Amino acid sequence: MTTSSAASLYKTVASLGLTRAQVRRLLPAWWDAAIERESSGVAELAMHLSRRLSLDLGALLQGRLVPKGAVSQVAFKHSSNVEPTSLSAATFIASSLSQTVLASMRVPYTALPSEAQRVRELATDGGKVLLGFDALLSLCWTHGIPVIPLPNLPVGVRKMDGAALKVGDRPVIVIARKKSSRAWLSFILAHEIGHVALGHLQASSSIVDISLQETATYATDSAADPQERDADAFALQTMGGESVEREVSSWDQTLTPVELAVRARQASARMRIEAGHFILRHAFTKKRWPEGMTALRFLSEDFDPESALLAQLRQHLDIDRVSEDLRDLLMQVTGWEDQS
Repeated sequence: MTTSSAASLYKTVASLGLTRAQVRRLLPAWWDAAIERESSGVAELAMHLSRRLSLDLGALLQGRLVPKGAVSQVAFKHSSNVEPTSLSAATFIASSLSQTVLASMRVPYTALPSEAQRVRELATDGGKVLLGFDALLSLCWTHGIPVIPLPNLPVGVRKMDGAALKVGDRPVIVIARKKSSRAWLSFILAHEIGHVALGHLQASSSIVDISLQETATYATDSAADPQERDADAFALQTMGGESVEREVSSWDQTLTPVELAVRARQASARMRIEAGHFILRHAFTKKRWPEGMTALRFLSEDFDPESALLAQLRQHLDIDRVSEDLRDLLMQVTGWEDQS
């Protein structure tokens, strides 16, 4: 039996945790509630919801949620006091945007090596480029792996920190966590690269990292989940591994935040790794999170990772190739329209 009203459609997608107001934020800017009173309008509403939420249209019209694309199989990881289903809406939106971005890209996919050392060499062009957030971003895009920011989901929609998705046989990475530190997002990005490079993703599947928190998962603590343990280890090896650990282990535990920033910059100049990463590793190994967070504020080069995410998206995506009915959603959610 086909759904006969807009109310039924809204009720069906409510099981993803979306209110009617949140759903309407995902619809085209020109959408008017009056359209929903006509049967043709109900059908059009179903079509928009299907495309924006990676849902099977026929099932949706029958009042059922049948995921398609990268959300056909979803694994929620690092749940840390968060109910995984609360991330469903963000995950389904991310899947839709992933498919949209891939359909508009000209760069083919080139698989990444499964060795962290080799990924580091590729990202830095053999050590010529500073290893950090910008280098990892560029590596992904040049290998045909888009990295999509999600800063502007509807108010109240809970976001994951990061996710790795596979649309068909092509991977996509999503960075949803808003963090002022490039070093923090470098770890999240390197972790998602690990999922891709290590072959954790099956076709049409997603791994959603709910919470990569400071005191929990900045180092391997996921013994119960081999994939998360391996992705954490891959991220840390990519960012310098044992050489970084040796460096920060020699730092005195009484260093002030200003002194930490100075030491980090000195290490960065010698080892060609972003300074913020040394501070985060010191904060973890010495359990000095307040001092570490303060020290990051003295690193002007560690600020504003969101601008780097958006700059790469703008550079590699031809917005005119994005289908018109999804262009407004992509521009809104990624922040593209904020810097037009």
